[in-house]
This record gives sequence, C-alpha cells and structure tokens, in this order.
Amino acid sequence: MQQNDFFTGRATARAIFGPFLLAAALALGLAGCATAPTAQQAPPAQVDGARLGKVVGWLKADVAANRFPGAVVLVMQDGKVLLHEAVGWADKDRGVAMATNSIHPIASSTKLVTTVAALRLFEENRLKVMAPIATYLPELANLRVARRDPAGNPTSELVAAARQPTVHDLMTHRAGFTYFFFPKNPLRDRYRELGIDRIDADDAPEMMRKLATLPLAFEPGSSFEYSIATDLLGHIIERVTGKPLDKALGELVLEPLKMRDTSFQVSGAALPRLARPFANDPDKWVFDWLDVSKPPRRFSGGAGLASTASDYARLLQMMLNEGELEGTRLLSPATVRWAMSDQIGSTRGVAHPGDGYAWNLFNPVRTQAGGPVFPGSVGDIFWGGITGPRYFMDPRQRLVGVLFLLRPSERAAVHAEFRAMVYGAMK
Repeated sequence: MQQNDFFTGRATARAIFGPFLLAAALALGLAGCATAPTAQQAPPAQVDGARLGKVVGWLKADVAANRFPGAVVLVMQDGKVLLHEAVGWADKDRGVAMATNSIHPIASSTKLVTTVAALRLFEENRLKVMAPIATYLPELANLRVARRDPAGNPTSELVAAARQPTVHDLMTHRAGFTYFFFPKNPLRDRYRELGIDRIDADDAPEMMRKLATLPLAFEPGSSFEYSIATDLLGHIIERVTGKPLDKALGELVLEPLKMRDTSFQVSGAALPRLARPFANDPDKWVFDWLDVSKPPRRFSGGAGLASTASDYARLLQMMLNEGELEGTRLLSPATVRWAMSDQIGSTRGVAHPGDGYAWNLFNPVRTQAGGPVFPGSVGDIFWGGITGPRYFMDPRQRLVGVLFLLRPSERAAVHAEFRAMVYGAMK
C-alpha cells in the first residue's frame, strides 16, 4: 500500500465545496448541477487501507485465472494516492511484467481529453458549442437522414434533416452518427465497408468525404447513439487551431497537465512499456484497429490515444478540482460544473449507460443513487474504452479510480467489481 501527496493542487475539498463557492453556485443558478453539494452533506467517507488493499489480491487471482494478462490500478482520495499497483503481465508472450508506468491503448478514454481541449476553445470563444458542425467541417453540410416507416424502421428513402447537427450534439452523441461495431444494420455495414472509423485507412478529409455520402442514423437531437462524434470534434479542433490534433491536444491539455506518457503513437524508448493483449484474445481485432505502435493516418479524438494510469489520473484530478491542477488552471469551475451536468435528460438510445445515469459533455454522469449495478454518488462520472481501461471520478467522495487492463470482453464486469471493492473499503 502507498499513501502520499499526489496532485493535491490548490483546489482542496474545502476550497471546492466550501460555503463561498456554494453561495456563488446558487447565485449563478448552478445549484442543480450534479456536482453541487448541499449543506446537509457529510464529509467524504474515509477509506480503510487494508480493505482497499484487497483489490490487489482480487486482480492477482484474475490474472492467475487468465481473465486478463495484467492490470494497473490507481485509487486516490482528495489528491492522495491510496493504492497504485501493477499486477500480472504487460506482455505475457515475452515475459514482460506489468509496471505502474506501463502504457495502454485507452480507446474511448481519449474522448475526455478531446472534450477538455474543446471546452478550452469554447471558453476563449474560438469554438461555438451551438454552431452547426458544418461551420467548421463544411464537408458535412446538408446531411440527410433516412425516412422511417410507421413502425419506426429506417427506409431507403433519404430526406433532408430537420436541422443540422451541432457541436453540442457531437459532445452528447445526439448528432446521428454511429460506430461500425454495434449490432449490424445497413448504415453500420456501410461504415464498415468504407472504413469510416478506421485510423489506418484514410486521412481526415477523405474520411469526412465518405461520411458525407451516408445518412444520419436519426434526426439530430432526437436520440442517443454512442459514435464517432468525438472524432469529428477532434477534427473541428484541428480546424479551429490550425494544428494537427496531436499538437493541439498537447498544447491545450497534455502539456499543462504534465501527461508526458500520453500520445497517439508509442515509439522509441517508450515502446517496450506498451502493454499487449493475449495473443489469442478473440477481440484481437480491436487492438489491430487501434494499433498505437504505428503512426495513424488520422488522429482519432474519440479513440486514438495511449496513456498510463498515473497520467490519466492527473486528468481526472483536474476535473475533480473543477478545472485546476497544481496551480495550473485549464477550465473555470463554472465550465466544469456545466460540462459535468446532465445534458440529455430522458433521451435514450444505443450504448446509453443505463438506469441511474445520463450523459454530460463527455461521459456518463450519475443522476440517482439507485439503478446502476455498482455503488457511487449522485454526480459521479465513469467511462473507459473498448480495449479494456475503466475509470471513475466521484466529487462527493473526492475519489478518483483508474483501472487499466487489456481484455475487451471483461471490461464492464471488471469495472463493476472494482467499484464494489473500492466503495466497500469505505468506513
């Protein structure tokens, strides 16, 4: 077990949740946001170190049972590391042990990084959240949608969309785009055939040229479908900044947060630290699709980054601190509170996070205590990636949890078990 000061910054629990900021939030009409506390809330629960340490034994047992090759786990409360351990193998075939600084392809955990960068541009009035996406990506003007029959099934007839998707629709996955790997339908088949969301096939202009030939899955704003939307948000960032996404994310997020091991390609001296899946994993296609050891044809703002658990924890701690880390402010507290609040209400659809959660501007946000299959607090957020990583951040309990492993088929179940053990260690 380790316990030391880590990423504490100036935004302590008292500073964030003290009476002054609560009064300010009320004055701004933000008291209803998911992260805003009430005067009746008790202090965050203490975590029993010995009970939390059982997480390591659980992970070791699962490695021994070949549930996954290895894992890196990191748990913090109020900026202090409570647990940071590596178990198992980074590359079982070559006999390379997992280390706490092993690098993982983080897939959709990339989305939080990209959205934070977009919000920085929003605060500078360089990016208009309610603008149509064609304002920045004219290739995607005049998108069409499939007319639906009385039973609600899409037909082959295409009509003009009632309105064009906005940047906000991209952030909330209500723009009408999809992913090729969801259950088959004609539109997803075309995504697959055209390689719409492959990062090794086309550059960004060619990908968008192909995308413009396809209909939207639904009228913008009318449904939720997890999708390539954050890839498009990344390409908007490229247009707004005039820089490739690796440079833009570096300047806007990665360098200010000192996320030195986070990048779109793992190469050189860092390559031996790259964790690998089981050679016979039936979902090996995921790692071939998101091969971070090769230079991408385009930078995927939705799935393309590789990172370490400690790097990613810095990002989450910045969000927990309402936009600040170690004296460096990336976002205003008001922007963070707004971004972390429910943006979609009762809207449902494909890959919605389920009962008890809605969607904010980058991932699920808990809206009620009951419903989810794991414990947490109203206002907590979580997500992960198809390659296996999972994370959560709980403003109420001042908790950050990161679990990096490579086993797509186990990621959801492992996350639920991880959450149960962390919250089960509270006194």
